[in-house]
Amino acid sequence: MAKKRSQISPEPVDESAPAIEAPGGANFHAVREVIESVAVAFVLAFLFRTFVAEAFVIPTGSMSPTLQGQHKDVHCSKCGYRFRVTASNEDPEELRGRARGNPALAQTVGGMCPMCRHLMPLRPDLPEPLLEAAGEEDPEFQPSYPGDRIVVSKFGLDFYEPQRWDVVVFKFPGDGNMNYIKRLTGLPGDALEVYQGDLFAKPAGADDLAIARRPASTLEAMLQPVHDTRYEPNELYEAGWPLRWAATSSDGWKHAVEPGDETVEQSFSIDATGDESAWIRYRHLVPREDDWMTADLANAGELTDSQREMWEESQRPQLISDFNPYNARLLRYSAERPGHGWRLASAGTESTGFCWVGDLALECDVTVDEARGELLLDLVEAGYHFQAAIDLSSGAVSCTIIDGRTGETLDFQATGQTPLAAAGDYQLRLANVDDQFWLWVDGQPVELTGAAYDPDALLGGRESLIPWASDDDAGDQGDLAPAGVGARGAKLHVDRLAVLRDIYYIAAKHDPLDDSSDNSMADYPSGSRRDSNGNRIPVVGTVDELLATPEAWGRFEHRRRVDFSVGEDQFFVMGDNSPESLDARLWTKPQSGRNAGLPGGNYVDRRLLIGKAIAVFWPHSWGSIPGLPWLPGFPNFGDMRLVR
Repeated sequence: MAKKRSQISPEPVDESAPAIEAPGGANFHAVREVIESVAVAFVLAFLFRTFVAEAFVIPTGSMSPTLQGQHKDVHCSKCGYRFRVTASNEDPEELRGRARGNPALAQTVGGMCPMCRHLMPLRPDLPEPLLEAAGEEDPEFQPSYPGDRIVVSKFGLDFYEPQRWDVVVFKFPGDGNMNYIKRLTGLPGDALEVYQGDLFAKPAGADDLAIARRPASTLEAMLQPVHDTRYEPNELYEAGWPLRWAATSSDGWKHAVEPGDETVEQSFSIDATGDESAWIRYRHLVPREDDWMTADLANAGELTDSQREMWEESQRPQLISDFNPYNARLLRYSAERPGHGWRLASAGTESTGFCWVGDLALECDVTVDEARGELLLDLVEAGYHFQAAIDLSSGAVSCTIIDGRTGETLDFQATGQTPLAAAGDYQLRLANVDDQFWLWVDGQPVELTGAAYDPDALLGGRESLIPWASDDDAGDQGDLAPAGVGARGAKLHVDRLAVLRDIYYIAAKHDPLDDSSDNSMADYPSGSRRDSNGNRIPVVGTVDELLATPEAWGRFEHRRRVDFSVGEDQFFVMGDNSPESLDARLWTKPQSGRNAGLPGGNYVDRRLLIGKAIAVFWPHSWGSIPGLPWLPGFPNFGDMRLVR
């Protein structure tokens, strides 16, 4: 609904009136002109801020990694990967409990790297036992930085209807003095469902719910890193921790490994003939805090043979989860609490990820030495292989779906044309997200005909999509080896491999009639359950054990689904950091008792919308400029970006 602006007409001028000479002569006129110029500039700035655009600072991490709240920006001391971890808990206005009397308890003293899972100390003023457990004697102090400064366009809301997936700023329905920022996911008249990490929508006039697919640029911005071969820590490798990428057989691929001071350099090469496919595959081997401590003992020569044998037996791949390093913080209060020590809590706010994520992406840097044969890219979800085969002589690509249980190729094919029709260097990304194949070459999306698929019609029903792996160690490892690169009759080499994941929307919803309703941020049950055949699903002790135990994966059959409806002139919003976002999923409690001040419904009224986020125009700066301490510091140009 467009705002109606007042029109101001100029008053008529009486040209016969005598001129009035101002006191002070020319000097007075000069001063008056300066004052008028400043006043006009102020008025114009005020009008611009009110009607056109305004700057906002992001205080918290509910939109991480798209937008950063108050945080620490660090490079991992073990593998060099740059990551951010929240520090919004250090805000004086956010202090809770004992931290109100002792703010130091709320300090973020540790953060977990998403690549090597090292829990990195962020301050040197920690008790000696904690530093010893962290494996660092004298860590550097890591400052906390303010959140991203963004520019928000207010002008557009007068002339266009807000679109699904826009990032919007609005007045919080429970408190008109608070500004919130979320991603707009539901439009007026929508029926919505959150299930298996995805959003489903039935717009007004539609017959059925359908998955809400994102534009390619939005999808790219929302992908989150899982692993990159450039950040394999040498310290773990030298201790005997296995590399995550490996050839599935001794024939075909050659794996070159070069340990360095900090990381292990890797490359894969192949010169194949014939029609047989050769594969290298990714296994999600996630080291824990105990593994880092064991690696320290191994590198110091203090690990016995029996201890090494037990350690090697514990090195099991697991499913990819919704781990977000922004949430994986260790607070001083927890670290110094008796019985806790240098580890993240297995539940609660210090999260390492709870939910299995099947929507993945694979990136690789490939050098094609000869334009022959085929390059194969493969992603696994629920035991199905989503595979793209690129003909290196013509550039044609064909996408198929193969059932890993039977080896059957399903009745599906998507086709397109890529530039890989000659020898050269290429950067590729294949994604299986939102029930659709996506392919990029050198950063440009490839148009695929027939790329979308219907799991209900093609894969036996969405409810049956749970992780799968063969009981035979020599067979298909399924979701325990969810990404692969293959070659058939090709000569090429690969210098970089990376795995990414989609965001996972947790199916959380408070019952407005039940003040004690479950607000768990894991959308599968934790208690005893039975699978579709009536067999009892074993209960495991930790999330890590669940993700690594195929016998327990039947629990994912029971993932919750939650429904929402959006009325006229209302919108539904969710944060990209789903486990830690107070968004419209959770706005259904009554405004009474301890929940006073929360909205009474799961919607934002149109009148509360302020505008659309356009760009991060000022990320935190990198310290002060030498000799000019009053200036804000070196601009962080690399993090300035459009908001997708």
